[in-house]
Amino acid sequence: MKKLKPEVLNALKVINLETLNPRSQFIYNSLKSGKNLFIHTFNFNEESTALMVAIFNKVNQEYEGSPRAIYVTDSSQNAIHCFEDYKKVCRKLDITVDLAHDKGNMIQQRNDIFDGTEIIVGNPKRIYDLYIKNGINTALLDLFIVDNLAECLKDNKQAELKRIIDSLEKKTQVVLLSNSLSNKVQNFVDNLEIQYTFLDVEETFEDEAMNND
Repeated sequence: MKKLKPEVLNALKVINLETLNPRSQFIYNSLKSGKNLFIHTFNFNEESTALMVAIFNKVNQEYEGSPRAIYVTDSSQNAIHCFEDYKKVCRKLDITVDLAHDKGNMIQQRNDIFDGTEIIVGNPKRIYDLYIKNGINTALLDLFIVDNLAECLKDNKQAELKRIIDSLEKKTQVVLLSNSLSNKVQNFVDNLEIQYTFLDVEETFEDEAMNND
């Protein structure tokens, strides 16, 4: 994997991740720009892998105080699944990841985050609930990622996610992934108070692949 820190490469081996396929590498390279991105994609597995690699390349040592990355996925079940992989890599890097989902005890989750964490993985409802109860300090946040945006916007989550994103520091990179360009998704992104770059993976990656042949 190109441009990855050696300690991150070594840590990712614990989840049997040693290479990125061309598509995942393309996504990872786009994330390295540091720009806010709205990514349209049909393959969440490859994109989610690239996101995880980007998080660990950015957050690979222990920090004092606030979390450095928040990864929002659409359900408690998916949050738990992602957390298990993140936890294995974090142990290798000697950093902390905390799980925040609405099937768990919020007071315990808030206490765990207060104890110090570098990465938070959760679903939209619990991330928002913790945020408005001052359970998450976003002052030093480097990355805020929403995976499967279309699903995350269901059940009237638009206002909640918008409130968090609009309140983030300008230095925080916001990354939104969606397999849909529905009116709801497009309106949500267009109404955010941030500048972003739209990246259509299907179209851009195919074009680059053809140009490199």
